Amino acid sequence: MFIKPVKLTTIFMYLFFISCDISNTDESDSKIEWECGTHNENSLFTGPKGGCYYNNSKGNKTYVDRSECSC
Repeated sequence: MFIKPVKLTTIFMYLFFISCDISNTDESDSKIEWECGTHNENSLFTGPKGGCYYNNSKGNKTYVDRSECSC
């Protein structure tokens, strides 16, 4: 039984796109935050998009000017 090259190409392309989709999903879903100083005795963090914030007493993010973060 002979498999046509077109079908093999289709299978390889399908596997390639699946592997690319999986690797891109891992990168976009990762949430990386860095601790970058203090503001009114609260630890400042820089989020994955570059915003500078601290967690207030209610646990919510309160954003401050990026110049206050030291990283």
